[in-house]
Amino acid sequence: MKVLGVIPARFASSRLPGKPLADLCGKPLIQRVYENALKCSEIDKLIVATDDERIVQCVNDFGGNSEMTPSELPSGTDRVAFVAKQYNYDIVVNIQGDEPFLESNVIGGAINTLVQNKNYNISTAAKVGLNEYELNSPNDVKVILNKYNEAIYFSRQNIPFIRDVENNNIKTPALKHIGLYVFRYSFLMEFIKMKPTTLEKLEKLEQLRIIENGHKIYVEKTYKDSFGIDTPEDLKKARGMIINE
Repeated sequence: MKVLGVIPARFASSRLPGKPLADLCGKPLIQRVYENALKCSEIDKLIVATDDERIVQCVNDFGGNSEMTPSELPSGTDRVAFVAKQYNYDIVVNIQGDEPFLESNVIGGAINTLVQNKNYNISTAAKVGLNEYELNSPNDVKVILNKYNEAIYFSRQNIPFIRDVENNNIKTPALKHIGLYVFRYSFLMEFIKMKPTTLEKLEKLEQLRIIENGHKIYVEKTYKDSFGIDTPEDLKKARGMIINE
């Protein structure tokens, strides 16, 4: 199966304007993400999907591939789908443009799930072992799985609710969701035609649209965190992580 990797990247960001071009220890953030994704041998072609010429120029400067997309597209997934329509690939990987630490083997594992199992049309990833801050932060999305590693629910809240005090010592089954989505091309085209659903609107999490429409999402587990950059504080932390590698 042929695999297309797409990194959606917008210049506009309310909390960190110009985020894709932010300097991350001598390289723009988008270059860090791109070079990291290139390590995944399962991806046959990698493209940055953007609506800004400055990002196109940046990607061209470091030798990457980019495609311009309409600025009015409502989400990163729509941007990915817009690019995917121009190519002939079986599987399309949506790699978030603000996660420069995403492990290539996690991307590869999520891809191989679809290659090896026809029961799934979409897979994603999540980190095992949440700390107290992540559990209570609305910026860290939590996911609950069934015994088949399929997502039951995603939430910004600490889930599940612990009703009885005597169960406080039970380790939470929640995992920290990582912003990676691997679609079969046909399902991606179906997904972007689905109307936003109630839970999706309430949580501001588009993956809930998939569950609400009765589809299964396989979750690839990892013990390695993939730190997303959303704020100036996150950028500072990311610089420290690279310096200390």
